Amino acid sequence: MSAEPQPIRLSPIGKPITIAIIITLALLLIRGLGPVATPFIAAGITAYLFNPLITWLHHRTKVGRGAWIGLLYLILGLLIYLLVRFIGPIIAGEYRELVRTIPTLIKDLREQLQNNATINLGGLQFNAGPADQSLTALLSEIGRQIPAQAPRLFATVIETLLLFVSYLMVTYYLLDQADRVMEWIYGLVPAPYRAEIRTLGQQIDAVLAGYVRGTLLLVPIMAVMLYIALLILGVRYALILAIISGFLEIIPLIGPWSAAGITIIVSLFQVTTAFGWPHWLLAGVIGLVYFVLRILEDNFIIPRIVGGAVHLHPMLVIFAILAGGALGGAFGLFVAIPVAGVLRILLRYFYYKLIDQDPPTSEAHGLPPVPEPHSEPAPVVEPVDISAPARP
Repeated sequence: MSAEPQPIRLSPIGKPITIAIIITLALLLIRGLGPVATPFIAAGITAYLFNPLITWLHHRTKVGRGAWIGLLYLILGLLIYLLVRFIGPIIAGEYRELVRTIPTLIKDLREQLQNNATINLGGLQFNAGPADQSLTALLSEIGRQIPAQAPRLFATVIETLLLFVSYLMVTYYLLDQADRVMEWIYGLVPAPYRAEIRTLGQQIDAVLAGYVRGTLLLVPIMAVMLYIALLILGVRYALILAIISGFLEIIPLIGPWSAAGITIIVSLFQVTTAFGWPHWLLAGVIGLVYFVLRILEDNFIIPRIVGGAVHLHPMLVIFAILAGGALGGAFGLFVAIPVAGVLRILLRYFYYKLIDQDPPTSEAHGLPPVPEPHSEPAPVVEPVDISAPARP
């Protein structure tokens, strides 16, 4: 007697176990791939950033997405060429000069510490001897590593080129098929829950889009403003320092002040200063410039570019940065804030599910739910008998 065939069904316990196994295997696969996964991750981020632009152009002009993607590649390639052609030699020259002057900077710093072995700060005496040894060892290691890494960079050109070509191809396919990819992802959700998950996805997208695109606009704005200021003040390596400062803006709280510290240290040990100022005055003015630009950034630039995309309390921001650095190193610092914003939305969603309530759909940025508009009752209109003859 043959048994009637039946489909395999997962038990309530087997479903979460299966999901956990799949996620674990996927993470191990990504970790094992190493550099191979880099172009795919970068392509996903790039496609996410430029998909709204491609979609808008496609809907406005009815021209195929492929044509607009090709034009985007052409424009970005032209911009990269112009940057390499005109700004590349300046950066390369400043880099070579910085490498040559690192030994001099180390020597000058060590002499300053030796000549001022005891530092008087507010009546308290500090011995700078241990700082002399530690800082000298650190700068010596940096000076040795910078030129030593140059041959290694040239040795990886072929591998980088292959990864870059893969990145361009994957980015093209993701941009060209972005709508279908998203519909396929939402199609994996059972139909009764699809609308709710789509709303949750839109809230997460609002946080990521506002933060990532706003931050990427913030980097060139701050770099240009700092380059102009440092150029006026006659700071050496102004272009490199401005670019470094711009990218450090990605790291909240820590990045901007680290950039200010780097620039101040460089200004203290340059040979000549603008306007005949003493070095301490130049360093103080640079610190003031960074402070003013930071105030301008916090009160005018960020509210208009980034807005309240993440809407985290400052204490949570500090905790997210420290946790991101502890868990993910330098990469964790970069992604700490948007990840914290996404986790906030997810935790809020699960909270309402645990108390058996529907999460408010209007709170995409941490705002309270929008109350229903109050409407006045409609006036009662007496029925009119159209069959009766009109009164004279």
